[in-house]
Amino acid sequence: MDDCKLLSLKSGAELAYAEYGCAAGTPVFFFHGWPSSRTMAQLTDPAASQLGVRIISADRPGIRDSSFQPNRKLVDWPQIVEQLADHLRIQQFRILAISGGAPYAYVAAWKIPERVRAIGIASGAPPIVDLGDHSGLLSLYRRLLWLYGRSPQTLRALFFLTGAIARIRPPVRFRPLMLKLLQLQACDAASLEDSVAFEACFESQRRAWRGATS
Repeated sequence: MDDCKLLSLKSGAELAYAEYGCAAGTPVFFFHGWPSSRTMAQLTDPAASQLGVRIISADRPGIRDSSFQPNRKLVDWPQIVEQLADHLRIQQFRILAISGGAPYAYVAAWKIPERVRAIGIASGAPPIVDLGDHSGLLSLYRRLLWLYGRSPQTLRALFFLTGAIARIRPPVRFRPLMLKLLQLQACDAASLEDSVAFEACFESQRRAWRGATS
């Protein structure tokens, strides 16, 4: 379920977004994780509809259908959110951020406090490069950090290679193998055994790599 809409920003770039839940409900901006995209928010649709909440979920610049923004910084995001809110005629709103979306929620609350009434963070991503103890991270992240510290150029090359592979939609029969390779916590793996949750998470992640790269 993805009724994609495009907003032309003041910079001339386009911002892709989708809405879920109750169209006349309390506005909540959903900040997707990384790598992910706007349709991650479709998991909120049943509960949002029941609770009278309007979910607005946008692809960040360079992700999926939103225009690439060269040299963008974290502090650039609040003005984009403001333009989307103005376009939708929303004066004040709340934010729900997942994982890699957490820093974007923090900076929005910091830069535009008069518009952000509250933020909610689920599994917020910390600045992992600065962590002194990596023992609590997934083994994949620990390996990436090790490589980042020794050969950033190699990590960059692997990143682009991963993008090419991640665009491929795997057959359903390979899903158990994918979950095993990710070495997730038992609770996370169990939640992704639900086909709807798996489809929402992995499809939004797969399509995140389709964004412009130049």
